[in-house]
Amino acid sequence: MASNQGNNASNVKLRLVEAAIRQGQRAMETTPEGYPTRPGKLSNLANHLSSRYKQTGDLHDLDTAIARLEEAVQAAPEDHPDRAACLNNLGGNLSSRYNRTGNLQDLEAAIARSEAAVEATPEDHPDRAGWLNNLGSHYSRRYERTGNLQDLEAAIARSEAAVEATPEDHPARAGRLNNLGSHYSSRYERTGNLQDLEAAISRSEAAVEATPEDHPDRAAMLYNLGNCFSNRYERTGNLQDVDTTVGLFFAAWSVITAPILIRLQGAYAAAQRLALIPSIQDLSRACSLLRDSIHLLPLLTSRSLQREGQQHVLAQLTGLVSLAVSVSLVVEGSPLEALRLQELGRSVTNGQLLDYRSDISDLMEHHPKLAEEFDSLRQQLDSPLPVLESVDMSIHQLQCAQESTICRRNQTAKDFENILLQIREKPGFQNFLLAQSEAHLLSAAHRGPIVILNATSLRSDAILVTRTNVTSISLPSLSHPLLVKYCTGNTYLTDNILLREFLEWLWKGAVQPVLRELGFYPKTVDPLPRIWWIGVGLMAMVPIHAATKFKHGKVKMTTLQYCLVSYTSTIKALQYSRTRPCQQNASMLIVTMPTTPGESPLSGVSKEAEGIKHIRDFSTVEIVEWPSAAHVLKVLPAYTIAHFACHRVSSNNPADSHLLLRKELSGEVDKLHVKDIAALKLPAAKLAYLSAGSTARTASSRLVDEVTHIVSTFHVAGFKHVIGTLWESQDEACQKMALDFYTELGTGDDVAASYRTAIMKLMKQKPLQPLYWAPFIHFGA
Repeated sequence: MASNQGNNASNVKLRLVEAAIRQGQRAMETTPEGYPTRPGKLSNLANHLSSRYKQTGDLHDLDTAIARLEEAVQAAPEDHPDRAACLNNLGGNLSSRYNRTGNLQDLEAAIARSEAAVEATPEDHPDRAGWLNNLGSHYSRRYERTGNLQDLEAAIARSEAAVEATPEDHPARAGRLNNLGSHYSSRYERTGNLQDLEAAISRSEAAVEATPEDHPDRAAMLYNLGNCFSNRYERTGNLQDVDTTVGLFFAAWSVITAPILIRLQGAYAAAQRLALIPSIQDLSRACSLLRDSIHLLPLLTSRSLQREGQQHVLAQLTGLVSLAVSVSLVVEGSPLEALRLQELGRSVTNGQLLDYRSDISDLMEHHPKLAEEFDSLRQQLDSPLPVLESVDMSIHQLQCAQESTICRRNQTAKDFENILLQIREKPGFQNFLLAQSEAHLLSAAHRGPIVILNATSLRSDAILVTRTNVTSISLPSLSHPLLVKYCTGNTYLTDNILLREFLEWLWKGAVQPVLRELGFYPKTVDPLPRIWWIGVGLMAMVPIHAATKFKHGKVKMTTLQYCLVSYTSTIKALQYSRTRPCQQNASMLIVTMPTTPGESPLSGVSKEAEGIKHIRDFSTVEIVEWPSAAHVLKVLPAYTIAHFACHRVSSNNPADSHLLLRKELSGEVDKLHVKDIAALKLPAAKLAYLSAGSTARTASSRLVDEVTHIVSTFHVAGFKHVIGTLWESQDEACQKMALDFYTELGTGDDVAASYRTAIMKLMKQKPLQPLYWAPFIHFGA
């Protein structure tokens, strides 16, 4: 099969690179220092190491490549013919390391080395244009980091010189024109000078015109040009520009050989304008684009990307799922179809973990060759094209290499479609990586309804999943502008007055109409029903469980009065947690950090731990104070219940969110990262209780639909139930909540009911202080 050939080719390529590294190492070792050929041999070895880094992501290879290139530059006299190439390669590798680590010193060094490379190269040298282009990119990255306009000026100057020095028929000319257009566009966004925008448009148009229609890079050029026309429309109001914008974005989506992210960005940008700009509104076309995008989204993030890389990619599609749900409800009028889009499009990174533990693990078990081919082809489509430069190649050879690259990418795209068809033809794999069937979705509501809340500038709705059907209701009072106002900067968390105002708005606009539609309001139902809530987009950031009507200094009505409240990221995650086996013997791990360097003391956590230990009988209870992350990861799989009383850090990069522990030998802060928790397999896990601040909140609003906070990660790792907090909670409230929860749990073993009883007790103590009682949430089965 062609796909199997692609996979084998990838393995062969890696073996060839490794053989080249061994040969290069021997060549370097047998060439004495001071010998004229030594710089070139060091540079060749570095190039092979860099190639392996690009294939494997092993940072050690990149570090070693940089070290060899530094050595090559030191060994090459000023007039050495290889010196300029060594300097340019060193600049490129330093820039790659900056992209990986964010260390600004690497970018500073990249600029210095690349400047030296250009300065050491004659103006008529064929490589000078490429090195000028690289230098312009380095300056642009530093501008993005520091905002220093001089860097952007330098980027434009170097890129202009690069384009000027590049022949009209050179295959790299289009890419250099595109880079130059991007730099002009950045300066327009900074200064508002319309001449810069016109320059950006002219350079970007020339880049598109110089690129073959089926070239994978053409999509990015079309997308950049679309953004330029969009900026001009916003500046001038010319309707012809907005039509052109949509056409360019749609064209970017249509380049099937392009990386999936660029295609999705084009489709989403076109759909946004078709849905939200009245003068060109075409909701049917927007719906088609959004639906196709959502179906492609689960294929976007390859396993070859680190979790941080996956989230960086997905952050560029913020709001896609919310808009798709809204447009689908308008155009198709089918809550079931909107629900399927929500399920496919949300929590992609955690969803991939579930896929690899369900769909793809099943495929690996029953059809290992197909699974291997599928993963290989997805990685090939996600990877960028190799950069073609003129070193040791004529323009004709570069053109031939470009044509060959396009042909291979076209074949890979065809192979990928074929492999999906082959997989879905296998018995039991008809819905491989597709939305679940209606019957499967309805079965998830057999213990209680599932409610999906969605709000966009187009409309606001609740999708209701019950045992018998999927319906929806409009929520006209759930204003999207107000939602943005409340959630931007978390303004509703600044004081109790604002939070009460927000909770009343949430009750009136969302929870009350949902409860009424389900028949759970105004009269309470005995026994209390259980409802699972899913917030889409910004609704994922709000405390639905605490929606409340206050009157005369008291709580008059609140969500928890009418139902048992639980959250889940998706129905798939909920169903996965329910399939997890549960051991009868209850064993408990209690992790405490009474003090943490640089953080406020948690004076009550030791008392909290001792109190929990004596509330109910456990087969085993282990209290560990000041443990390391490695110790916790090692022992966690042995326990059914894990209780953490420690500080946490919620990062704008959710993959970097972590609990703060302590290194064993040094006593320094240790970090238990979300990504390490997600990688665990926990056969005994039942309950994780995170008595640490803001463990259920995604710090970056650009990743709300990924639901990658610490609580959801414990859930996906295997814990059927997780208790966490939406914001920093007071020590007193944490201790009371934990002790009341475990007391209730000891009498009935019902996590949701125990959670409700404990939080209602807190509410009665300080009803007008929701900052005190409302942060605690229950996530899971």
